[in-house]
Amino acid sequence: MFKKAFIFLVQTITLITIVIFFSCNRLWGDHPLGNNFSLLKGDCKEDMVIVFCSKGRGICQGGIFVVPTYERHMLNGNYAEYVEDAEANKRWIVAKTFQIIERKQYYWIIDKDNIDCEKNYCDSIIQSHVTGPLNLNDFKGKVRALNIDIEFE
Repeated sequence: MFKKAFIFLVQTITLITIVIFFSCNRLWGDHPLGNNFSLLKGDCKEDMVIVFCSKGRGICQGGIFVVPTYERHMLNGNYAEYVEDAEANKRWIVAKTFQIIERKQYYWIIDKDNIDCEKNYCDSIIQSHVTGPLNLNDFKGKVRALNIDIEFE
């Protein structure tokens, strides 16, 4: 009797662990955007950033801050700006951030094409592919001009 109860308990705990792991992976963690870019979600909404991940790691757990940059993301140890939404296609990423102090939304366009980060100063190379911060009107104009076919949900 004890053995059956123990096996049932182990199976139940294993099932619950698997369900929690897969549920949390959708809410928190790595959300690939292509070409080594990823939307990383932490345990609170203010902890969402787009990073450039190192190659060959599998699941992205960190990398170079892209949007917002680390300097924009954290100010005096507090969250200052975070990603509210990000969408991607084969070449582009569009993102919307929220700056907490100013209570303003900003928009960003990232060109994922031809980024070679095998060299030094990868940070500068990546940032040269980032357009923003933009207000909504400028963002819409750039999206039209670049013929980017992505919309926020």
